[in-house]
Formats: sequence, structure tokens, C-alpha cells
Amino acid sequence: MNNTYENAGTVLIADDEPEIRNVLTRYLARHSYHSVTAATGIEAMNKAKTQQPSIVLLDINMPEMDGFTVCRKLRENPATRLTPILMLTARLTTEDKVAGFGIGADDYLTKPFELDELLARIETLLSRNRRMISANPLTRLPGTPTIQEEIERRIQSGKPFGAAYIDIDNFKAYNDAYGYHQGDEVIKWTSTLLQEIINRPSDVGGSGPFLGHIGGDDFIVVDGASTIRELCSSIATGFDRGRKVLYNWFHNMQGYIQTKDRQGSKQKFPLMTLSIGVSTNEKRPITHYAQVSQITCELKKFAKNRANRNESCVVVDRRT
Repeated sequence: MNNTYENAGTVLIADDEPEIRNVLTRYLARHSYHSVTAATGIEAMNKAKTQQPSIVLLDINMPEMDGFTVCRKLRENPATRLTPILMLTARLTTEDKVAGFGIGADDYLTKPFELDELLARIETLLSRNRRMISANPLTRLPGTPTIQEEIERRIQSGKPFGAAYIDIDNFKAYNDAYGYHQGDEVIKWTSTLLQEIINRPSDVGGSGPFLGHIGGDDFIVVDGASTIRELCSSIATGFDRGRKVLYNWFHNMQGYIQTKDRQGSKQKFPLMTLSIGVSTNEKRPITHYAQVSQITCELKKFAKNRANRNESCVVVDRRT
């Protein structure tokens, strides 16, 4: 293996057997992987959220919370939705495998296993996952292919849903004043804010909210039609309340940035806000992803033309 410590990644080893945790930690360290360990299901779930591992090795039979439940909860959380999960089990039945794949497990390995096979499966899953998230390295949120897949899945389900296109206003002016490095920090800050706001328990029988990163300063949120409006309102309020941390005291005091526009003329640009366009299938049928993309883009542009540019704006499609 030619991996270095930096590019090999972090492996979360969730197993209630100390010997297995120790053996895997030592073995993976020899191949430049950093390991984080958990002895219970709850500990595994918490460490997956806080440590952001590259991959999770998850034992099915865990105390406090079994591996299936941990897997399901990790798939519901935007921060861990795309993290590869390799399930480990002493006895693998067809029912277990079907159940695990049904809730989002990426692969299975039956104990006892060969360490070289484990490493090969880890490498395969990480390689596949890197391709999946390569479009959004800053936020590690699902990119356009996964966004399209999620929306099409919601359409096929036949259930009412809403999709919100979120765009940061005056982001270019911020980049010009603070530099592209700080612009990247804005994107990561916004991503974290969105994850915190939408990370709530799923409704019974529902899919829960989905967060994707189209690229640049554009995000997508998908949720039930009955909850998407309130969710977007919370996002707009949260952004406006928290944006002060992104500016120095002078710009906060002024309430604007003075810099050149695209034509080279000096202009005053308000502090960053959000323009959010929301499309739902409540009043008119949505049949394909392109339709959602077109409607939300139209509404987002409408929101950008609002009179009050100092507050974020949510525009919901009410056309029939």
C-alpha cells in the first residue's frame, strides 16, 4: 500500500469486543489509517457524528443500540448520510443482509474474516465514496447526482414533498473583500448551519429532510410538503442571526461592504442573506427532477429581486 496518513482516512471501529477493536486498530495503523473506536451503539453513533470518519466498521450485535439502528440513524443524518458503512457480524443470514442493505449498509463481512479482505473492502468502499462526493469537497454533502436521485425517489413515492433551492446573496462581494479562503469558510459555515437546523428526528413513516450541495454557494433541501416552509423559515432566520461572525466589526457596524461590481464600478453590497425558492407537489404535479430544478430556480431569482435586501427571503410556489 502506498497510502499516507493524510489520505488514508479515519476508520470508526464499532464493536463490543475489545480484542477485535485492538487488532483492527493495530492492523489499520500499519496501512496508514487512523482509528476511532466505540464499544456501544450509542457511542458509535455519537462518534460518527463528531469525528466524521471516512468509513464505519459496524458490528450488528452491539449493546445499548444494535448495528441496524445505528446504521439507519447515520443514514438519516446529513453529516453521515454518505459515510460508507461496512457491517460486521458473527452470523449472516439472508434476512440480516436484506435488512441491512435496506437501511443503507454498503457491505457485509462475516466473522471471523481475513484482515487482507477487510482492507480490500475498505479500500473499495472509500474509492467509490470519494467519487460520489468529489463534487463537494468542502462540505462532504451529497452532490448533484445524489440530489437528483433523492428527488426522483420522492416523486416515485407519490407522497407530498417540497424542494428548496438555497442561494447566498452577495457572496461574490464577500469573496472580493475577504478573499476566497474566507469564502470557503462561509460555505462550510452555511453547510454546518443547514445541517444543525434540519437534523431533527424523522416523522413516523417519513423520509426526513435531505440536504445536498449543488456547488459553490448553492444548496438544496428536500422535505415533506407540510414541513418544508417552516424549515426554510428557520434556515433564513438562523442565517440572518448568525452571519455577524463572518464579518469584521466595521462591516457589521456599516451593514454593508463597499467593493466593485462586475462592471468595475464601486457599489455598496448589503451583508449576505439567503434567497430560497421552494417548489412542492401540493397544488400541481411534479413528474421529474428537471421540473423541480426549473421551478426552484425561477423562485430563487424572484426572491433575489425583493425590495428588502437586508433579510433572507423565502418564496414558495403557489401556482396550480
